[in-house]
Amino acid sequence: MQIQFWVPGVPATAGSKTAFPYKDKKTGKIRVAIAPANKRQKPWMSDVKAFAIDAYKGDPVTGQIGLYIDFYLLRPQSHFGTGKNADKLKPSALDRPIAKRSMDLTKMTRAVEDALTGIIYCDDSQVVTQNINKHYSLKPGAMVMIVF
Repeated sequence: MQIQFWVPGVPATAGSKTAFPYKDKKTGKIRVAIAPANKRQKPWMSDVKAFAIDAYKGDPVTGQIGLYIDFYLLRPQSHFGTGKNADKLKPSALDRPIAKRSMDLTKMTRAVEDALTGIIYCDDSQVVTQNINKHYSLKPGAMVMIVF
C-alpha cells in the first residue's frame, strides 16, 4: 500500500535541543528543562500530523516502511537579479539548497518521522528504506510518500 500527501509551509528541523536551568519551587534545587531549539518544530510537526491523518484512516502499521520525502524550500532572494532582472536567476544560483543557512536534511527528516509515529506507523524504527531530497521551489513544503 502507498500513501502520499503534500504538507504546505516551510519545513522545520527536529533533533537539536536547548537546556534551561531553573529553580524547583518545591525542593529549591536547580534543575534543567530541555526544549526543542527550533521554535518552528512543533507547528511544522503538527501540520505533518494533520495531513497524515487526513491521508491515512487506519491503525498504525506494524511492518516495514519505505519513506520518501521531497522537501521544497524557498530560493533566497540573492539568487535573483535586480531591477528588470528581478525575476531571473543569476548564473551563480545553485540548483539545490546546500548553503549553511539551508536546513540539515537529516534533521528535517527526523521531524517528519517523529510526526508520523503513532499515526502511520508505531515507531520510526520501522523505516527500512528512505529516499530524501531537498529542492528549491516557489511553494515551500514537503511531498511525503509512505510505502508498506
